[in-house]
Amino acid sequence: MSLLWKVDECSGCHDRIHLRGWCFSDAPTIVMVEVVFQAGAISVVLTSFGQPSADVAAIVDPRATRCRFDEWLSVPADALENDFKLRFTLADRTTVERESGVVDSHIGDPYFACWEHFIAFLHTLKSGAVLEIGSRARSGIIYRDLVPANLRYVGMDILPGPNVDVVGDAHELESLFGSDRFVAAFSRSVFEHLAMPWKVAIELNRVLVPGGIVFTSTHQTWPLHEEPWDFWRFSAHSWSTLFNSSTGFEVVEAVCGEPARIHAVCPNPATRTLQNLPAFLGSASIVRKTSETSLAWPVSLRTASRDSYPPGELSGPPT
Repeated sequence: MSLLWKVDECSGCHDRIHLRGWCFSDAPTIVMVEVVFQAGAISVVLTSFGQPSADVAAIVDPRATRCRFDEWLSVPADALENDFKLRFTLADRTTVERESGVVDSHIGDPYFACWEHFIAFLHTLKSGAVLEIGSRARSGIIYRDLVPANLRYVGMDILPGPNVDVVGDAHELESLFGSDRFVAAFSRSVFEHLAMPWKVAIELNRVLVPGGIVFTSTHQTWPLHEEPWDFWRFSAHSWSTLFNSSTGFEVVEAVCGEPARIHAVCPNPATRTLQNLPAFLGSASIVRKTSETSLAWPVSLRTASRDSYPPGELSGPPT
């Protein structure tokens, strides 16, 4: 038996959840799908299962022609605070229950794929140093071990803490490290917190060797967090405004991913249909250094922002 499934959307709103996706089993076939909440305390049958799925048939199996589901479920509000499971009843009357309904939701998402492409690039390098900007493990996430062992990892952050090798300001990379130092650099959920991201682009050019690669991921849509140091949001089109021939780069890949829905608390005619318009949690890019740059932005961080980055626990959802 080959049982496959993917949840494309599971967005909650008060006591309802919009569940959209597909599931397929070649033999025995699926006859019923249930959504299980709160460790089995609540289960809801997906009555919409069996909708046309030509897209799945084209990619997964020609027989997967009616395996989509798309419906709103009414469940207690606290049921949405934790993960849910999918339970499949098969034609031979056996049941299969998976640990998480959304375990593979990231598969095929351009935002996550961009990061995988960067890690794959690192594995092609024979030697050199890799810089992570914003390496402090405030949410317990560390990427040091993903850098191949033949490369030297350097983690820097504006504040000391776990996983920080160098304390310093990303707006002053050349002063910290000198020029032509790194074969690659990356940052995750950092650029929204940079007072002057255009200056950081220039500084990255200074510290990278020719041909060096930069991966950046941040947010296109996200709640306010880490205030008062929450400055920017980025689309896929933003990256070429920072990394271009003037700053000495070319954009290799620029994407948005992790689809989201935006709802106005008090809708008006202009915002009533926001939830139907494209929005994404993540924005990511891979860029390559193609030349040196003569650009400079002689503005200090203290001129741009008088506040300090919060040193304690995260002030918003982990990013």
